Amino acid sequence: MTELLQQVLDGLSTGLVYGMLALALSVIFQGTGMLNFSQGEMATLSAYVTLVLTQAGVGFWVALPLTVALSAGGGALIERVLVRRLEGAGELSLLTLSVALLLGLNALMSIIWTTDPRTFPSPFGKGLIEFAGLHMTVQQAGSLITLLAVMAATALLFNRTSVGLRLRAVAQNPASATLLGQHQGLWLMVGWAVAAAVGAFAAVVAAPVLTLSPGMMAFPLLLALAAGTLGGLSSRVGAVVGGVLIGIADNLASRYVPGLGRDLAIVAPFALTALVVMLRPAGLFGKTRTVRV
Repeated sequence: MTELLQQVLDGLSTGLVYGMLALALSVIFQGTGMLNFSQGEMATLSAYVTLVLTQAGVGFWVALPLTVALSAGGGALIERVLVRRLEGAGELSLLTLSVALLLGLNALMSIIWTTDPRTFPSPFGKGLIEFAGLHMTVQQAGSLITLLAVMAATALLFNRTSVGLRLRAVAQNPASATLLGQHQGLWLMVGWAVAAAVGAFAAVVAAPVLTLSPGMMAFPLLLALAAGTLGGLSSRVGAVVGGVLIGIADNLASRYVPGLGRDLAIVAPFALTALVVMLRPAGLFGKTRTVRV
């Protein structure tokens, strides 16, 4: 039993990273109907900015909020300058834009920092924590606490503040929100800023484990898309729960399913996602359908 709990705990640590990215995808999807495939590259760029600031002598816990603020500003700028111009152009145009952003940001990071992996220092230090027969590294524990805090803050933002209520109103019914005096464009821009900030936290937490490179978040983004599909991209809670389930399923499969090693274990979460989608096309927590208007 202890070993099983250990595998679940390890899966939870990675699953929350997928959940964070899925949450960022969900925020944008609910507001625009757009799947932002560049979310991983936007997050990776934030990790590079954090590394540059720390190498310049800025303390990590000062560099992190600065990076998050810059990331939020970058997300708002992308919505204002690029996404806004394609409003009403259709989902295919928005999808093409997100792929172009993915390729463009990846190329930009490769030019500036090369494609060589870089060591990203853990802000939580080294060491091992043991309790009740279970163990986890200090990096895992710090990451877990950070991700849970960010998710809690995001939940409070959307459910307990006027800003969150306006974001939800515009996402759920843009026409009615506009009639009630809400500026749809403004709140969509804020939604992009929030998504970029959440993605920044995910990348900074993942970078010490994955090592920093332009393609660092490419694979986690695929798992985040699976997580969003599993939990329901139209539900922020569903996106996070989907990420946790993906992380745990991946970890358990690699340990307990015969013939599946670390590399092949990814079959299990995708099989789980496919099964859920066949039974509930909108995902575990998703609405029946989400329409972009």
